[in-house]
Amino acid sequence: MIFFLLLISAYSCLLFYMAFAWRKIATPISKGVPLKVTVLVPFRNEELHLKRLIQSFRQLIYPKELIDFIFVDDHSDDGSFGLLEQILSDFPYPYKLLKLADEKGGKKEAIMEGVNCSHADVILTTDADCQVNSDWVSEMQSAFNSPAIHLVSGSVVFEANNFQERIFQMEFAPLIGVGGVSIWLGKPTMANGANLAFKRNTFLSLDAFNNNLHIPTGDDVFLLQKMSQHYPGGIKFQKSSVVTTKAPSNVSTFFHQRIRWASKWKAVAERKNKLPALMVWFFHFLYLIGLFTFINQIHYAMAFLLLFIKSIGEFAFIYSILKSQHQKFSSLSFCFLQVFYSFYVVLFGLLANFAGYQWKGRSYGKHER
Repeated sequence: MIFFLLLISAYSCLLFYMAFAWRKIATPISKGVPLKVTVLVPFRNEELHLKRLIQSFRQLIYPKELIDFIFVDDHSDDGSFGLLEQILSDFPYPYKLLKLADEKGGKKEAIMEGVNCSHADVILTTDADCQVNSDWVSEMQSAFNSPAIHLVSGSVVFEANNFQERIFQMEFAPLIGVGGVSIWLGKPTMANGANLAFKRNTFLSLDAFNNNLHIPTGDDVFLLQKMSQHYPGGIKFQKSSVVTTKAPSNVSTFFHQRIRWASKWKAVAERKNKLPALMVWFFHFLYLIGLFTFINQIHYAMAFLLLFIKSIGEFAFIYSILKSQHQKFSSLSFCFLQVFYSFYVVLFGLLANFAGYQWKGRSYGKHER
């Protein structure tokens, strides 16, 4: 009993500290000259989402002479390329619409293609199923007025219009929170390519994908690792910059997305970068053991106490993140997650090592990542 109480209490205290740290993350204030920026969008089979992405780009507030756009088609087999050609016919900014060569494929290849075709100081990346706000570019590039900064990670949030989407939104929020806090602490662990900026010359000099190009996922994590290795202290988190993306449309899509994300950690090169994921998995595994032990021994009060202590820490952290993203906290969705989340973490941690997944019309086996 003492062991499990201490374990859950330590976990909850850590989450309270992370909620405090999240609130302490400051927004860089730009006092310098705006930089030349390329917005890079790799895409594959995004016919349903491209219109709203381009519409959000049209509302950007940034000097037109300092911004251009590069869209790279990763062998879409729907009408994405033709639709984008049509949408961009009256686009108010300079742009390039590229297709990957037949011998190339995957998001990393698309990013490299776009970076090579750019002449900007800073590259901003987002995904084709996202929407950005009018200040997105100015907020993300502002940190680069410090010569020491080489990469900036921003916040990402799922749209939530129904109960299922609110569950997905709440489950996703801690990933963004952990990424932001780890960067603030100077120990970067994760970033999200849906809202990322980096110096073009730094990217080219590091050749971030040279030994992981065969791995179909993890472009953001591998780039973050390379930046952290060569420029410790050169990474910032821009909390005020929030990109909105579509939540998974159904449980099957959610399943494959999470298997894809979890599989990144198997491919991470350094053990220290795998450690946070392993610690999270072992905590939830031990928590479930403790919970079922107390229930089996009819110590219902102890089981409830474990659940309560765990819940208050998770509430503090998730609430802080969603509040900064201007999202409502759903008590019903939170209670639902408390029942199933630990099962989900343990299951997906195992499946990430053994199961394949499908993404954007492609299938990947366990040996292809």
